[in-house]
Amino acid sequence: MPRLVDLSSDTGVSFGAPGFGFTLERGQLEPFESLHSLRDMLWAVYEQDGAWRLHVSSGFEVRLNGRVTGGGALQTGDVLDGGQPLFRFVDADWPGARLHRLDEQTLASSDDDSLALVYRDWALEHGSPIAEVLRRPVPRAEQARHLFALAREVSAGVVDAHFAGPFVRRVVVRDPELQLPGFVDALSRCAAKSPHLHTVRAVGLWNDDGAQLALLLARANALAGLTHLEAGHRGAWALADFRDADTLHDEPRRLATVTSPREGPARPVMLEVVDWDGWTSVEPLTRQRWLVLEADTSLIATDDGAALSAFDASAPVSLLRRDDWVLQVLPSVPPTLQPSWNGEPLHGKRGVGLEEPFELIPGLRCRLRPAR
Repeated sequence: MPRLVDLSSDTGVSFGAPGFGFTLERGQLEPFESLHSLRDMLWAVYEQDGAWRLHVSSGFEVRLNGRVTGGGALQTGDVLDGGQPLFRFVDADWPGARLHRLDEQTLASSDDDSLALVYRDWALEHGSPIAEVLRRPVPRAEQARHLFALAREVSAGVVDAHFAGPFVRRVVVRDPELQLPGFVDALSRCAAKSPHLHTVRAVGLWNDDGAQLALLLARANALAGLTHLEAGHRGAWALADFRDADTLHDEPRRLATVTSPREGPARPVMLEVVDWDGWTSVEPLTRQRWLVLEADTSLIATDDGAALSAFDASAPVSLLRRDDWVLQVLPSVPPTLQPSWNGEPLHGKRGVGLEEPFELIPGLRCRLRPAR
């Protein structure tokens, strides 16, 4: 039978047709007897023509896997957010424990897509919803089902889940203005559903923010399985050092390992052209394949294209030096200077790591690399 599972307590309620919903009067989750009752519901889950659907009243906001929705079809694993608590819709065994012997092999070889594809073929043959998790790249909706408490951040593209087989193995966060306690709390709530999560990578944080995040992750009981925080291209912290920090008062020699292996100013990087449509003009990149960046840099519009110059706070596009680098796009950016990430227009601030391609302006794809 389908269920709605309260993700804050892991308790679930099984239901049959026509379903459950919140009434306008009592604000409680309860069954209803007829689809005519939908007109009195803020939101409801119901069955129609053999499929389960979500109803959302006009003017009421419900998020489905992090995105505001007006209702529609439901799939196993979908997360419904109409205000606390969060509910997961479960219409089968989810996420499914130990479905096949390939679990261990895919976990041990997290970068081997061939194993994941073999596992996906097996899952498809057996009608398992886990098959969707094994697609490369994993759709954002699927990532949001696993990182349910971070669904909004996943939808916005500032949090990514990296999988090994059907399990989240690594979480990458690209928000330079990350609210550290809130992020750690949300990740802790996802931990029970992600028992194989071992690494967090934060891209674009300040140095001291990286150290603070490592300490918060190490002290979160639900995240005891985490082993590393990668914060910046200059190194990673072993969280075991931070978990031992309380015992190091008499050992200043070891205490140094807890501070930061990456102290000091960020190293220069090269902004390198990956490909160019031949029409877009950006000085000086279109006359040479790379440019060394040592400080904050802005993209300034010109009559026949754009130019990279010293940082200008009013410029619509800028590259800011942090632990990694941050691509900042102001709301005033004209279409001719609109950067994009993975084919989607980029707005606000996004942390950019080394070797990660992005479209600096339409027609010009670049990446940051260590300076020669």
